[in-house]
Amino acid sequence: MKSPIKELLVSAILFLPLCFFIWFYAASLLILPVKYLAETALLLWQNDLFNGISQQGFLLNVETLIFPKGQQAGTAGQIAVLDVVVNPMKYGYGLAVFVGLVISLPNTATRYRLIQVLIGYLLVCLIQANGVFWETCKTLLFAGGPDGLAAINQTGISHDLVAVMYQMSYLILPAVVPVVAWVLLNRQFVEDITAFNSKQNNEKAES
Repeated sequence: MKSPIKELLVSAILFLPLCFFIWFYAASLLILPVKYLAETALLLWQNDLFNGISQQGFLLNVETLIFPKGQQAGTAGQIAVLDVVVNPMKYGYGLAVFVGLVISLPNTATRYRLIQVLIGYLLVCLIQANGVFWETCKTLLFAGGPDGLAAINQTGISHDLVAVMYQMSYLILPAVVPVVAWVLLNRQFVEDITAFNSKQNNEKAES
């Protein structure tokens, strides 16, 4: 009897490079929802500190309203002095892994695979927007100079909270959440693998 876990692994090895290639090639389109999600979150949080987010390829440029001392803030169309450039791709690699695993599922209907891909994409967009939010705060706090530090202090947000959330958004969420989501969406397959392995172990023990 063919092992489903071996079939999944072989298929994943074949599909993952292609998924990563498509993910990187289509990055400018894939991060469009991320741009609007992060922009909405920042403006709802502090609309007197942020002017919006512009996109340059797959990079996001967070425009602030922090101007040099001695100068008055200009109109909204002016370029802010302290802008933060964020690469949301480093928070979204889980999408390629998730899609590769979904495609590799044996005996799965195409419709169900497409639904899973959509769910995974939306989930990763939220992870990326979260990463953009906290990286922006972290950059202004630790690399924005006195003006950036003063601006963050005025928001009342905890420095420790910014540091912890940035570490989580960078190190934990992108790697863990997509895999957990895949397991939850494919509990039956995971149970089948467990049952298959238990059956093989029993057969070996009896022989």
